[in-house]
Amino acid sequence: MKQLTFIAGGSKGLGAELVKVFNQENHQVLEFSRSGKGSAHVKVDFNQPDEAYKIFKQTFFKSESQTWQNINLIVNTAVLPPFGSMLQAEEKTILQHININITATILLLKAFITSFQKVSCKKTITYISSGAARRDIPGLAMYSASKAFFERFIDTTATEQKSCEHPIDCMIINPGVMDTGMQVEIRAQNKADFPMVDMWQELHEQGQLAKPEDMAQICFNIITQTGKNAGYYTAQDFLRL
Repeated sequence: MKQLTFIAGGSKGLGAELVKVFNQENHQVLEFSRSGKGSAHVKVDFNQPDEAYKIFKQTFFKSESQTWQNINLIVNTAVLPPFGSMLQAEEKTILQHININITATILLLKAFITSFQKVSCKKTITYISSGAARRDIPGLAMYSASKAFFERFIDTTATEQKSCEHPIDCMIINPGVMDTGMQVEIRAQNKADFPMVDMWQELHEQGQLAKPEDMAQICFNIITQTGKNAGYYTAQDFLRL
């Protein structure tokens, strides 16, 4: 029996490490991104939701009729900007954030659920969230809001799936702060736009950023072994076990 895993945002950082781990564990992996490479890559620009939706449907359609032991979708797609006050944010940056972090991601989930709802095997949707979804971070309003949006969306979808004949388990994983390009981008901001930048600088200087490869392995274990429908997991908690 074959295992199938789709990863949205698998070209770098945690996403790239997730691609590696699931490949190593004999999953057939397909990753959606704009800049990925290799046989697993499906080129998608999340800033073009209509075109992205067509690609999602085409990709899922190719796998619908095959026999799978389990099917996973991991949503790791996100951008940080705009930083700072919304009064200074450019409209183009705002719309790009909404396209990538919200609109295209909703269409991804719609396409996945539509394609695999009636397939009678173990299925999961995992949303990679952030601590920003549950706290106020001045200068990062849209990122925090988009993450909070999808936490509620995933929680509601998990509840809806309970009444389905062939349910899809939906869960949230907060990986915590990691040593990735996104952290580099945060530390590069000036204090006027991002007042809490010193805290992120200190985490980096004190070596408190988790390695993305460690987080990817923890995510794999949660998704394939211990994760439950409607579960919320903070991945770095598992480093202490």
